[in-house]
Amino acid sequence: MQPPALLVALAAWAVPGLGHLLLGRVGKALYFGLLIMGVFGLGLWLGQGASVSAARFPFHIYGQAGAGLPALLADRFLGSNAQGQTIDRLELGVVFTTVAGIMNIIATVDAYELARLRKAAS
Repeated sequence: MQPPALLVALAAWAVPGLGHLLLGRVGKALYFGLLIMGVFGLGLWLGQGASVSAARFPFHIYGQAGAGLPALLADRFLGSNAQGQTIDRLELGVVFTTVAGIMNIIATVDAYELARLRKAAS
């Protein structure tokens, strides 16, 4: 039995790659999960955690939130860390974490469409 498309989309947003895993697409799940979390992790590393601060970057949080629960947790626990990084590294960190969020939105839509099409075919 296939999970509902909305559940697949929610899982895909919350944990990058999970929606595809629920659909049995292990290769795609690994690809999206590693790619998105790798880019997000690189952004966290570059910005030393401060790159996900909703207070410092209020508009970027919308794109970053696309990376799911990891982004929300990073904002909560790392967002206030602003020690020692240069502004260039911080800005690069913001870009990388935002791009990861946008990529996860695309992966979420892909998982939703796959689930919807499978449901229609059965």
